[in-house]
Amino acid sequence: MTKINKKETIKIEILSPTHVGAGSEKDWVKGADFIVDNNKVKIISLKKAAQYVNISALSNALLENNSVALKNNLGANIDKCVERVFDCKYSGNNDIKTLIKNQLTGNPIIPGSSIKGAVRSVLFNYLGGTSKDGKEVFGSSTKGDEFMRFIKFADAEFDGSELVNSKIFNLHNQNGFKAGWKHGRNKTDQNLKPNEFNTFFEVLMPNQRAFTSISISEIGYKNFEKFVASHIKNEKKKPIVENDIKYLFGIINEHTKKYIQKQIEFFNKYGNNETPAIIENLKQIQQQISNDNSSCVLKMASGSGFHSITGDWQHHDFSINGVDSSKRVSQGTLNGKKSAKSRKIAVSSENDFSLMGFVKLTVMNEKMLAEIEKEKEEQRKTELAKLQLQHQQQRLLEQQKLELQAKKKEFKNLISQARTLYQNNENKSALSLIEQAEALGLNNVSHLDLKQDVLKALEIQKKQEELEVLKQQEEVKRKAETEAKLASGLAAYLEEKNLKDEFKVQNFGMLKAKVEKYLKDSANEKLPENEFTALEHCVKRVYHSLNSFDQKKWLKFDNNKIWQAITNFTSNDFAKTVYDKIMA
Repeated sequence: MTKINKKETIKIEILSPTHVGAGSEKDWVKGADFIVDNNKVKIISLKKAAQYVNISALSNALLENNSVALKNNLGANIDKCVERVFDCKYSGNNDIKTLIKNQLTGNPIIPGSSIKGAVRSVLFNYLGGTSKDGKEVFGSSTKGDEFMRFIKFADAEFDGSELVNSKIFNLHNQNGFKAGWKHGRNKTDQNLKPNEFNTFFEVLMPNQRAFTSISISEIGYKNFEKFVASHIKNEKKKPIVENDIKYLFGIINEHTKKYIQKQIEFFNKYGNNETPAIIENLKQIQQQISNDNSSCVLKMASGSGFHSITGDWQHHDFSINGVDSSKRVSQGTLNGKKSAKSRKIAVSSENDFSLMGFVKLTVMNEKMLAEIEKEKEEQRKTELAKLQLQHQQQRLLEQQKLELQAKKKEFKNLISQARTLYQNNENKSALSLIEQAEALGLNNVSHLDLKQDVLKALEIQKKQEELEVLKQQEEVKRKAETEAKLASGLAAYLEEKNLKDEFKVQNFGMLKAKVEKYLKDSANEKLPENEFTALEHCVKRVYHSLNSFDQKKWLKFDNNKIWQAITNFTSNDFAKTVYDKIMA
């Protein structure tokens, strides 16, 4: 059975930042749809933001497109309201031009109609078109003789996008046309100012790829050809639908080669500091054009410019020798015909400048399709493994969450017990429980005041214990010394000498005190008789050491405090005997 359409699967690769716009109504507005935070562009979900911000304050911020107010209102809840984050140094206050998306998946797409439109511009030139609407070569859809109805492209869906800044490279007439950068409506100079009169685009970036398909209806065209009006018949059309896709790709490649070469010559002629980088980027794209036409390089989408949109049929080069200022926006001219004096340049980095919208279309053979299927299978496996890992990590997080809750509960319980022990002066046990709580590794500091109080209490307790030990040691030492003295008898108490080798007992008051000390240490009420001699010897020595005045105090025996004290230590007979000896 003969197929109505020849259909090929096509891989589309991005060679320079590419933007197919979703329409100005879908652009992201600063302060309403996005904010700039820490060199990142954060796309905000207003539905989520409404949960954290007062509706009145949110409305005011949105009405004023006030990014700072919106950010301040969201505060710490910013990241809870973010749908998408771009790592991009955004500058200025302009809206961000968004890509057209698949409404079901939210992924960016290049519509088949956009690819077809770019191919139509190429074929317009190839088929010899000269009018704006191209009806003389393509026919009219309203009349049913439109040639492009027999060439169709499917949409190509991509996985993601990035943001890129763009500037307008513009020629200005200062004693001849010179290269510059546009920094305002009527302001152009040579120095690049990336943050002035710039536009940020959501784009597909180089090396991104997706898949589309092309359908060419050879049978449909042959059946239709006899009805085509004579003024749009063209022998160049039939080979396009009769041959395989490489024929069409060859036409596109020849067109693109000439287009890129003319652009290179343009930037060589009108050069500035950045044009070498632009030229180098164009040469790299030029090298992507295949010799066998198994692939083609196509210029399309935003930034295509006057020459691409019109099919580039008017000029053999892109030089400028005049300006048409009859309209609000002036138009460059070459020999009186309209030409482009400006280019939209994507500024991806300080050294990366490129014309936007170059893509590469490659016909997928069976081997390549098999590899793609294999790659998809590997990707599915990877995604499955990733999903399984995420589930495993989620389970681990849940387990860790439960363990953390248990630790927090245990921590609280240990600290509570430690507090009770501290209040009961059981500080060592309290510290032990605090250390157990700290070993749980929660980095909790709520217990530190209690810990300091416990440590202080333990320090005081330690000092008290040390003093008690010293006291006990002193007591042991004192007892030992006392026992040693007692072993030596009363003489050891009475015959002590000072540092000058003088007897310490120099008067009766001292003698009395020494005897009392001996009695206390020996636990006796009176001196044992074997200690009388030592007492007698000391009494005599004290008396004879006194001057005559002090000796008079000893002369009377009865009712005399001195001899009464000696009587109390010993006996009246002993005291009288010693008295008689001294007074003899």
